[in-house]
Amino acid sequence: MASIKEIALISGFSQSTVSRLLNHDATLSVSDATRNKILATAKKLHYPLPQTTTKKTYQVAVLFALNPQREIEGVYYYDLRRSIVQHAKDEYIDVTFINHLENQDLTKFDGAIAVGYFDDAQLIQINTAFSHILFIDSNPEPEHFSSVQPNLEYATTKAVNLFIQRQLTNIGIVTGQYWDVNTPSHLIVRLDSRLNYFKNIMTDAALYNDELLFKARDFTVSSGHEIGTEIANKLKTGLALDALFISSDSLAIGVLDALNEISPELAKRLAIISINDSPSAAYTQPSLTTFHIDIDYLVTLSFNKLYDMITFHNQSQEITLVTPTLVYRDTFTKND
Repeated sequence: MASIKEIALISGFSQSTVSRLLNHDATLSVSDATRNKILATAKKLHYPLPQTTTKKTYQVAVLFALNPQREIEGVYYYDLRRSIVQHAKDEYIDVTFINHLENQDLTKFDGAIAVGYFDDAQLIQINTAFSHILFIDSNPEPEHFSSVQPNLEYATTKAVNLFIQRQLTNIGIVTGQYWDVNTPSHLIVRLDSRLNYFKNIMTDAALYNDELLFKARDFTVSSGHEIGTEIANKLKTGLALDALFISSDSLAIGVLDALNEISPELAKRLAIISINDSPSAAYTQPSLTTFHIDIDYLVTLSFNKLYDMITFHNQSQEITLVTPTLVYRDTFTKND
């Protein structure tokens, strides 16, 4: 472990100043620049920083550009909001949820976290308003923004490769579209990144079939039910389909509900892998094999990175990917 003397030598400040700061001496008065440099040096040298030294209350704006009703229907984003609120409460972080940037006093915030879809004008406004901002779940402009997001390319690639290894070659995908609270219909068409990954993998394997692409209007159970009904009717008329990769559990639950309504055998016939591992996934018929995304870890990591950006004035942009874990259930068992 690094010593106080080493931190003082590298940071350029006296051992007394370093020691008092790292031991949270309330009588010590130093500039933010001095404090940040000492903390950055201590962190670089892996010096164990006391919680009271490293953390202070920050005001964070949370830009949640999702329609509230769609958010409730899409369990993933509902859980994401819940986790943000709980983490802020646990860590004594002052967060304010903002749906619209207009007529807002943004100068009081130390940084911001953004979730959802923002158009080009909004992105410019966000980049101008906040010195420190981090996106959760996606990154609209990696050149200008940092993000923490699930590794959806890994999940898509693994799912398709598992299907192929089982000699399942007629592989389809069910995907949705994203919504935006700033449009009258609360919907805006934006390609799901999983679709792009899927197309690339399947094309490379010479297996891509456009007839097995099913686009839902969003990521809700009701949209999944509509697509499931379409798939069931096509299967009854001879559609060659062995497996489905479905972009979210909500969609997958709707698909399974529709298949079961028309014929339970159809639901058992298809191999299905989804993403999210929502609580309902274990209780579908058959139970849903899905990638678990640790939302609480995603949120904790996001706040930690935003804290570092604010504290150390880090202006470099980076994308941090969190790898999801496949939870095997009946729609694709581990030992088939």
